[in-house]
Amino acid sequence: MQQFEESKKNRIIFYFAIIFILFIILALRLVWIQVINSAEYEHKALNQRIKEFVVNSERGIIYDNTGRKLAVSLPAKTVVALPDNIINPEKTAAELTDLLDISYNTIYRRITSDAAAIFLQRKVSNELYEQIEAKNLKGITFTEESKRYYPEGELASHIIGFTGVDNNGLSGLELSYNNYLSGKAGKMIIERDAQGKTIPNGIREAVPGRDGYNVHLTIDEVIQYMAEKELKNAAEKFDFSGGSVIVMDSSNGDLLAMANTPLYNPNQFGDYSEESWRNRAINDVFEPGSTFKIITAAAALEEGVITENDILTDPGHIYVENEEINCWSNRGHRSQTFAEVVKNSCNPGFVEVGLKMDKETFYSYIKAFGFGEQSGIRLPAEARGIIPEYDRIGPVELATFSFGHGISVTPIQLAAAISSVANGGKLMQPRLVKEVDTGSRSENIINEPQIVRQVISKSTADKTKELLKQVVESGTGTQAAIEGYEIGGKTGTAKHYNEDIYDSSFIGIVPAGDRDLVVLTILYDIKGETYYGSQTAAPVFKNLTANILNYLNIKPDTKDEFSYQNNDQEIEIPNLIGESFLNAETSLREQGFNVKLIGDGKIVKDQLPAAGIESNYNSTVWLFSEKEAKEEILIAVPDFRGLQGNAAVKLAEQKGLKVTLSGSGKVIGQSVYPGRRIKSTNQINLKLR
Repeated sequence: MQQFEESKKNRIIFYFAIIFILFIILALRLVWIQVINSAEYEHKALNQRIKEFVVNSERGIIYDNTGRKLAVSLPAKTVVALPDNIINPEKTAAELTDLLDISYNTIYRRITSDAAAIFLQRKVSNELYEQIEAKNLKGITFTEESKRYYPEGELASHIIGFTGVDNNGLSGLELSYNNYLSGKAGKMIIERDAQGKTIPNGIREAVPGRDGYNVHLTIDEVIQYMAEKELKNAAEKFDFSGGSVIVMDSSNGDLLAMANTPLYNPNQFGDYSEESWRNRAINDVFEPGSTFKIITAAAALEEGVITENDILTDPGHIYVENEEINCWSNRGHRSQTFAEVVKNSCNPGFVEVGLKMDKETFYSYIKAFGFGEQSGIRLPAEARGIIPEYDRIGPVELATFSFGHGISVTPIQLAAAISSVANGGKLMQPRLVKEVDTGSRSENIINEPQIVRQVISKSTADKTKELLKQVVESGTGTQAAIEGYEIGGKTGTAKHYNEDIYDSSFIGIVPAGDRDLVVLTILYDIKGETYYGSQTAAPVFKNLTANILNYLNIKPDTKDEFSYQNNDQEIEIPNLIGESFLNAETSLREQGFNVKLIGDGKIVKDQLPAAGIESNYNSTVWLFSEKEAKEEILIAVPDFRGLQGNAAVKLAEQKGLKVTLSGSGKVIGQSVYPGRRIKSTNQINLKLR
């Protein structure tokens, strides 16, 4: 009995010890929770009571340069399902599938999920909202969100772009300026009890958001509309894949219009192909063709290798390293001044001019005018253009560059480059956004006009503009002429390789009060018999420019019509061999000649043309400090056939070539085929009869 009592006592002690140990453990745990780690559990408890709600910010408005709204945000309903409240999911799904752009199976899966609430379709139209609301479906409710809306529809769609369902920019300015436009979402923090009711005197805190900034563009809605309308009209007349128009204020780089076809409506961007979204004016490249001759002319005039009065020849073709380069005119333009070369858009003439500049010089001007680099317009996916690597450029490539082939540019690059000619030689960065309105929180962000660099002198720019005016007055650009306005410009036609498809263009400099506008029109992938830039792009330019000038209230001046004046005076070239470079240059310029110095020496060892020859006023005399330098120059051989003997000799001397005559009368044959390039020391035998 005593042993049993002892055993019972031990069991009690054992159980008591276990209970005591458990008590100690619980006490230690309680101390851990209540004292040592109290902050963590207090935080967890608070998180169970705290509910955080996102307060969406309002996306900024996009305005044109006159304050017209191009992109705004409007309230829109989003369809929300509360699965726990839906009594008959089969019937509900069947009712909704006829209204929403969602299949029955997808709707059914969503409304039978474990989620407390789930989106069915976001930002529906008011019409659809009213249709769903009228059905009074149990467990189907709505929440209000902000939806991006473009009040002008297709207008400027390639510039503005669009946003996705979450209101973030996906294209155009909506994407590139998303950080400014989107703003910053706010928060509302509320403390609630277990039943979801707000606790009196509980935590209630608002973290304010920031609405998006408004963006003001340089685009003029009216001019933009005119540009898009002219492209639509062109589509009814010509067979082409699309077009681009750029209207730029050359004085500050402001883009007044940037239009592309085909258009799309950003309010329903999903209904269009991704190809339709492309802003071809900055995303795509094309061969500029003869519009690039403006760059060649400006560079050559600036370098002093040519003047408007220098004599060039065109037998209809020219050979460069045995490659035949043809003129658009099969018969050629014969002997002509450089001014006439520009007016006639003569390819062999421009090849001669391009090759007068060495590779390094011509290449540096191409880069200086902004080709091969992004313009800085700050739109997504801007292309750089395609310029062959320097080491891969030979005489043939240099020759084709001179008339805009073998090089690819973007429309915005070409418009900016020609704007520098219109703006006294200053290359401006294209400006699309004028100002970002930050509201009252801080100073507005002003996008000031930026000069990239001075590419050519003002005198060269003015001379180039005069040459371009005669193109429109009486050359290849007459289809762009508008009576009463001194417009200068250039056509361009570039054939696709191995295809009868063309890119046709016209770019013009238009006086508009105290500034010049540059208007570029391009039609891509033209098919059919009518494809020249003078036939297609020039009339588009003319119609658009006439409307712009009328809109800007720029009156025509019919009293003082432009007429390009050639100086036919001829001057005898003096003998300068043995003179110092300084004295020789001074003497020639005083007599009315242009001078190009070749070599690092100080004494004239040779000259081209030779002394005693009658040459045009302000034509170029080349002075060499080394005889070998002159002997390396290649000169294009004219077509002497049909000329009287004395006229043939005079032309040869003006070009720097040597000829011998056999017979009398007119030239009927020549020992060197026209268009071949030979050294000045070579002799050409002419047969006369």
